[in-house]
Amino acid sequence: MNITVNDNPQQVTDDCSIAQLLDKLELNPDTVVVELDKTIIKRQDFNTTPLQEGSKVELIRFVGGG
Repeated sequence: MNITVNDNPQQVTDDCSIAQLLDKLELNPDTVVVELDKTIIKRQDFNTTPLQEGSKVELIRFVGGG
């Protein structure tokens, strides 16, 4: 299935969840805010929120530094 992640096309399996997408992208879910089709998804819902054909995902990562 085709989705868009931060304006870049991605292919994922038909049953892909947000958690599985983050795993595929090697991103720690504790350091990412996920917006799915203009809705912020709560971290506790990452495993149960499925992606759909044409979904638009925006990932915002927290970066520490000083």
